[in-house]
Amino acid sequence: MSTIKPVHDLRHGPLGLFGIALLAISVAGCVAADSGNGGKTRERVAAYNCGEDGRLTVERRGASVILTQPEGAPVELPASPPGQTARFGEAPYALVLEEREALLMKNGSAPLTCTR
Repeated sequence: MSTIKPVHDLRHGPLGLFGIALLAISVAGCVAADSGNGGKTRERVAAYNCGEDGRLTVERRGASVILTQPEGAPVELPASPPGQTARFGEAPYALVLEEREALLMKNGSAPLTCTR
């Protein structure tokens, strides 16, 4: 009759609890962090082509963006309303970012639609 050898308890092996902890840390490092935006990555700086009207550059800065227009100096626009990640504005500007499009509205001017 053969004897069945007991399986060693991992807690008492050569590595003990240290080995288990090391394994847990190694595996935890393999999990991708959630970016909070549904798996979509957001570029920090994006350039949009506005056809004959030139290009817009939008740089994300947390709760605001820096908008650089073809004819003007950079303008900082806060999220509107606060906490928003697609709509920004402060008189006389309003900017809406959606997927690969940017819609820029300025008081007294026709809306400008630009694409990446």
